[in-house]
Order: sequence, then C-alpha cells, then structure tokens
Amino acid sequence: MTTIPAQYPDPRLTQTEESRQRARRKNVRNFFKSLFSHALISFFGLFFLVPFLWMLITAFKSNEDVFHTPPRWLPYDNVRVEVNGQELPLYNVITPQGEKQLAAVKIVEGVGTFVDPQHPDRVVEYEIQQGETKIATPVMHVSFRWQNFPDAMNRASRPSVDASFWVYFKNSLIIAFFTIVGTLLSNAPVAYAFARLKFPGRDILFVIVLATMMLPYQVTMIPLYLFFNNFLHWGDTFLPIIVPAFFANAYDVFLLRQFFRTIPEEMCDAARVDGASEWQIFTQLVIPLSVPVLATVTVFTFLWAWNDFTGPLLFLTSPKNFTMALGLQDFQSQRTLVWNQLMAAATVFTIPIVVAFFFAQKTFIQGIKLTGSKE
Repeated sequence: MTTIPAQYPDPRLTQTEESRQRARRKNVRNFFKSLFSHALISFFGLFFLVPFLWMLITAFKSNEDVFHTPPRWLPYDNVRVEVNGQELPLYNVITPQGEKQLAAVKIVEGVGTFVDPQHPDRVVEYEIQQGETKIATPVMHVSFRWQNFPDAMNRASRPSVDASFWVYFKNSLIIAFFTIVGTLLSNAPVAYAFARLKFPGRDILFVIVLATMMLPYQVTMIPLYLFFNNFLHWGDTFLPIIVPAFFANAYDVFLLRQFFRTIPEEMCDAARVDGASEWQIFTQLVIPLSVPVLATVTVFTFLWAWNDFTGPLLFLTSPKNFTMALGLQDFQSQRTLVWNQLMAAATVFTIPIVVAFFFAQKTFIQGIKLTGSKE
C-alpha cells in the first residue's frame, strides 16, 4: 500500500508572500497619504492664488466688465462694428419690429442713440431700460484687453508733474539694485567676523546685534527722519533709503553667520598654512562656497526693497521720485479711478517678484536649508 506524503506549504514562500502584501499595503498607504497632503496644500494655496488670479484677470477686462454683476472670471468686452469709419459697440435692442442688433453712437442719461450697421443712415433713440425691462443689452465676447498695460504704464497719477508708472518702475529698480549691493557688501564681512574671527567680546557683541531685531521700526522712524532730513538734508532723495543698506543689519548677519559656520574650519586652517590672509580666505574661499546663502539674501533684500512702502513714504515727497508702491497708492487715491488700469499696473509691480523667486527658487531653498544645518 502506497502512502502519499502530506503537502506542507514552504514557510519561505509564505514569508515572501506576506512581505509582498505588506509592501503593497505600505505603498497604498503612502499613495493616499501623499495624495491627501498634496490636496491639503493645494486647497490652502488657493487662498493665496485666487487674489492674484483675480488681479491678473481684472487687468485684462474692459471698463464695463469690471463692475459686471455677478462677477465673471473671464474678461468680456463689447463686440464692435465699423460704422461710417467709427468702431461702435453692438447692442441687442428690442424694437417695435422685434429684437435687432444696433450700434450705439452714444448713451446719455439712460437714452441711447443707435444706428443700424446695415443702414448707417437710420438713426433711432431708445431708452435703455423701461421699468424692469431692459431694452438694450450689450453684445459681449471673451476678449483680453492687452491695451490696459501700456495705458496704465503711460498714465501719470499726477499729470501736471509728468510722472508715469515707467518713472515709478525705474525708481524702484534703482533703489532695489543699490539696496542689494549695499546689503551684500556690508553684511558678508560682518558675518564672517562673527563666524570665524576670535576677538574679545565677540559673543556679547553678537548678542547686542541680535537684540536690535527686537527694536521696531516705528521707534526709530522719527529720529531717522530728523537725521536724514534736517541734519544731512537728504530729504526727497533716494539716499535715506539706500545708504542704510550699506550698514549691516542683524537679520542678514545672523543668516550669513550660520552658513559660514557650516564651512569646515580645516579648509580655512589649510589656507592659513599656505600663507593666505583672512581677507583672501574670505574672498577666495568662503564667498565662492556661499553662493546659495548669498542668493537667498539677494532674494530677501529684493523683495523687501521692492515692496517697501514706509521708507519711500517717509522720505520721498515729489511724485517724480515715487516708487511703484507709492505710485499705486497715489493712483488709487485719485478722484477718477480706472480699476482695470490699476490692476494692470499692480500686475507689472508683481511680475518682478514672481520672476525673481521663480529663477532663484532652487538656490533660495538650498540656502535656507543649509543655514539651518548643524556644524
């Protein structure tokens, strides 16, 4: 009699299958976890993105579409037809003969003067609205009005001074450029001294420098104004805004110092053995290795200088010296406010910030990451 041996599962195969199932379950959990985190980030990102998109879309709208109720995301404009050499907006008008498409010559106090594009000699007048019935409604189509941008930039908030937004844009660039130069030239040597040089009272002096970050600008505003305006007579010039950048500030000194301390001291010692001076070590060794953090400081300084409103408001009085921030506020405070042109100018004001961060994003993030690493 032949007996068939019992078939027992191979324990190695069972363990392999279980490990595969655990790996699959882990991958599924990681997928849904990543999906949830990205969805959450995207949801909160909309709160910051929607105002920017609304500003951008309004910059392309016509004057009539800006105040359309309910608001529309896409920019609409009147369909225009050429009548007797003029481009006139087209309206759907309810006439005794039925609804017709007529071109509006003018609309005064609720009464519109219309002309038939097919018969330019026929001019009629209708009330735009009779009771709750709207007699004439404009024929609209999706249209991006690019002309808003040159109109906005060529427009002067103070026509008598002939200061357009191009002037404001140039002033902002000048201030931002020299502020960046002053910040890099002044903060890097000070940060290197606190990071690498040993001198009596170094740590106490560094704490005092950091303590200045606790002093609000509102406390120093009046003394600074009196010093620059009454003592140095630099009122209504860029100097009170640019010159302070050539003196180190606590925030950038701290940021650069933390990065410099991550550079191995052995490299500096080797350079000293080869006869290099501290200035040569700083300029030829430390600075080339510090491009990420220097780019970070550059981006931070540009954002601060470009968006600065209080400084220019305090020291600049002539519209020809206004920055973009002041120009936008001055334009908004005028009696006749053209919203689509205001949004177009605000978009131009925002574009350099977006472009600067977009191109420096990788270096910017790398600099922030390395400044927080341990020695």
